[in-house]
Amino acid sequence: MRYLKATAQDRSGNGKADMVILQFFEQTANEPDELVHEAVAIDITADGVADILLPGDINFDGCKSAEDKALLKAFADTFLKQGWFNAGDTWRCYLTMQVSHWAKSGIPNTIKLSFHRCCSPRGKRILVYTAAGYDGDSDGVLESFTNSDLDQNGIADHQDKAAIKVLCNAFLAFAWHTPPLKKP
Repeated sequence: MRYLKATAQDRSGNGKADMVILQFFEQTANEPDELVHEAVAIDITADGVADILLPGDINFDGCKSAEDKALLKAFADTFLKQGWFNAGDTWRCYLTMQVSHWAKSGIPNTIKLSFHRCCSPRGKRILVYTAAGYDGDSDGVLESFTNSDLDQNGIADHQDKAAIKVLCNAFLAFAWHTPPLKKP
């Protein structure tokens, strides 16, 4: 199974997220999760928009291109605004994203966003809240999204759904998912 771990940090100490680190992991049974790729976006002007983009080949198409930068920027600009970040260079709050349901044709039907927080020095993590995007007709387009208060302003509104949509569509564009193996 493949999943994305996104961590935002306030490295400048101004109370706003200014760095987004995306880590692409591959999980294999009975093995530690393997970090396959990492991408970084930095907001040096504290305006909630990434100014420096270090995507590498974030969509795994074999080349580094403007498309890679655009995908990282779309994800990072949205994630920076959600208020889910760490003080300094800590890693206690993070988001994981993965395909949680597949259509019979192998198309992702559900993208799950899980917001975690580590609450103890030993690293015990808790799931704080979740959100999801759904492709109801298996056409490769996410049509519906959960009512989740992504930006933590106390209201699950249109802005939250728009953010979920951007994050889910970016995740799909990263192509960091594989359909489950078919049983013989």
